[in-house]
Amino acid sequence: MTQPPAVDRSTHSRSRGRVEGADTTTHRTQFTTSVPTGRRRPRWVRRTARFLHRARRRAARVARAISATTTAAGWAVLLGGLAALALGALFGWAELITVGCVALVTVALSLLFLIGRPRYDVQLKVETTRTRVGEPVRASVHLQDRSRVRLWATRVEIVVGQRVVELPPPNRRGEGRDVAVPAEHRGVVRVGPVRTVRGDPIGLFRRRAEWSQVHEVYVHPQTVGLPPTSTGFVRDLEGNPTNDLTSSDISFHALREYRAGDDPRHVYWKAVARTGDLMVRQFEETRRSHLVVAFGRDDSSWSSDEEFEMGISAAASLGLRAIRDGRDITVVTSPPAREPGDEPAREPTSVPTVSPQRLLDGLSEIEWDSGDIGVGELASLASATVPGISIVFLVVGSKPGVRELRSWSQRFPLGVQTMAIVCNPGQTPGMQDVSGLEVVRIGYLEDLRLALMKGGAL
Repeated sequence: MTQPPAVDRSTHSRSRGRVEGADTTTHRTQFTTSVPTGRRRPRWVRRTARFLHRARRRAARVARAISATTTAAGWAVLLGGLAALALGALFGWAELITVGCVALVTVALSLLFLIGRPRYDVQLKVETTRTRVGEPVRASVHLQDRSRVRLWATRVEIVVGQRVVELPPPNRRGEGRDVAVPAEHRGVVRVGPVRTVRGDPIGLFRRRAEWSQVHEVYVHPQTVGLPPTSTGFVRDLEGNPTNDLTSSDISFHALREYRAGDDPRHVYWKAVARTGDLMVRQFEETRRSHLVVAFGRDDSSWSSDEEFEMGISAAASLGLRAIRDGRDITVVTSPPAREPGDEPAREPTSVPTVSPQRLLDGLSEIEWDSGDIGVGELASLASATVPGISIVFLVVGSKPGVRELRSWSQRFPLGVQTMAIVCNPGQTPGMQDVSGLEVVRIGYLEDLRLALMKGGAL
């Protein structure tokens, strides 16, 4: 009877040993692997390193807390008191020692106002996060004090845009307060946070604590309703069917009798065999329209903030009309200002146009004098990056002349209709045709609607 072959158990056993000539540990299983371990530091060194690391973190945390709590006046009184004590002790001046002691005692007494930690329940609600210019929004704040001991020298305030509104201290029952969010200008108004400020009457120390999140209220620009027209459409088989009839397209409409001059290729012979009369097919004309609304946000086109705001309102009105008509639209503006060393921008900044709300939100965030290029360079970037343009609206202020507007319009491909909207509050409205460029001058936003109704430009 044959014996089974012997198995070398050394290859499957687990052992640990030292290899001669190398500071390594060898684990032998099926394969042999050498892992260097090095020399381990003593335990007291490791504990000391961990202690120093924790001490540094705590010291940095305390330093940040002191820096955030101490005001400039507090640092001045503290350092001045220490300097007075040092100089008084050095030169033996009792007056300086007295001044130093008074300063340090003042600092110590001021610190007493920071003792204690308040506990508040705060709820901040905003009526709506979107409004229009001239329609303020109401924000409600509900405050309740849950502290065991009422803390003194505590002020409650809420940040609304660029101003701070002070609220009365909360009580244990809780109460609500209404705060008006102004909507005087287009933009994004930050409401919140609700915070408490504790400090001494002198103003040496201030401790702030935030109790709510920040809500953003979009103040949309003013707009005017524009008439829908068909100017700017280009025939395209991949476009949308219209009510206009043609003899050659892909959207079939109906049959009609043959007329002199009709193309024989469009004769529908099945109908001829059935009726005995020549019948031709009619189609609904399919068209597409890609509008581009371009405006700069640098100071090369606008003379004042009023002109820029009117231009934003005009761009918003054009964009809303195009979105509601189901047209393809692209709203572009100047790229942000470059930092030193940055490369020139290769594409304009686009405003979202997926919905009217997104368009108005994007226009609310744009600020004047924050762009890097003017309308001329913006026209070149839009022509190079936006495909299939059929009509362009250049929204500018009173600075550019007719020659500049004509030069900018020629930067778009041939066949693209171009219209310049010149915004100058108070000017007499008018229209001018300059070698294929339509120049519309408006002094009020309503003038844009009247001009487009008269010229049928949109």
